[in-house]
Amino acid sequence: MYAAQSVDQVWETLLPREASLQYTKPGLVIFHDSTQSGCGIASGATGPFYCPTDQTAYFDTAFFSQLHQFGAEDAPLAQMYIVAHEFGHHIQQLEGTLGLSNYNEPGEDSNAVKIELQADCYAGIWAHHADDGADALLDPITDQQARSAIDAARAVGDDNIQERSGGQVRPDQWTHGSSEQRAQAFLSGYQSGNMASCDFLGRGVYSS
Repeated sequence: MYAAQSVDQVWETLLPREASLQYTKPGLVIFHDSTQSGCGIASGATGPFYCPTDQTAYFDTAFFSQLHQFGAEDAPLAQMYIVAHEFGHHIQQLEGTLGLSNYNEPGEDSNAVKIELQADCYAGIWAHHADDGADALLDPITDQQARSAIDAARAVGDDNIQERSGGQVRPDQWTHGSSEQRAQAFLSGYQSGNMASCDFLGRGVYSS
């Protein structure tokens, strides 16, 4: 999966420079139907996720073809955004902040939402730097490609998923953020390219 290779390439340079942390590559498992992870059994219903126990990102192949059900275009950069988001959780694991998220305490201002928005922002940082250097794995991202990633972020917003599931919009139940929050988080990282723009936890530890 060259998307994962591209994300690794960006963070190997960026994380030591901006957070004074050494980047180690996460594991990567692509599965169909179900698989065993360090966090338990994963199925297609789980969706893509990062398991901190084994520091591995898991992707069910069926999810990428289901993006259109949430109103997103099934475009290459939209798929790469999903990969970069989960790798963003690995960055948080290396930072020691992923454990601050508690999905049993949801809400639009919860740490769970802040952690997810930061991962969206980190995905945007990857997109900003994906074509850096002569050995970059991606060509320069076009405006249309960027829009497909932003639309994917918007599509997986809690409010959009609640509405498409036939329910009411309940901000008190959010764990990932609204469509607009997620799109803006990705855009913040994409436009700035630095970790300070993704400091949703207010830590103030990044060098830009």
